[in-house]
Amino acid sequence: MSDSIGNPYAPRLVAAGQTFDVIEVDARLGREVVEHLRAAGVRVGPVIHDRRCAKMGFLVPVTSPARTRLRDLRGPSRHGRGAWVTFPPPRGEAGPLVWFVPPTENPIPTPLAPLDAAIARAAAALIDHGHPPNG
Repeated sequence: MSDSIGNPYAPRLVAAGQTFDVIEVDARLGREVVEHLRAAGVRVGPVIHDRRCAKMGFLVPVTSPARTRLRDLRGPSRHGRGAWVTFPPPRGEAGPLVWFVPPTENPIPTPLAPLDAAIARAAAALIDHGHPPNG
């Protein structure tokens, strides 16, 4: 059996807080956030979709926790320095861990301010339609 070191198509464990942080949200909310960002003309950076736990992780620039302004929307969380993030395989569209927006589409992390605003708008839209953001 080969491991991830010898297999270029295996998921990779990467330290957050050095070149990126991750903002994690419920997958339903994450899909809405991507739509809101694109509608606003924001280039969406890499987004990880973990199908096992229905979560999406937006890669964002490294920030201090004090500068991250996450609203209390039932679950958005920040993973920065000291956290480890599993990157999906480069071509693993069928597995439990995939790129929703692959780094090949845009390798630059999503800017935090537009992401924060899109999370708020997307959550409000889901609530208005009777779908709680992580329900």
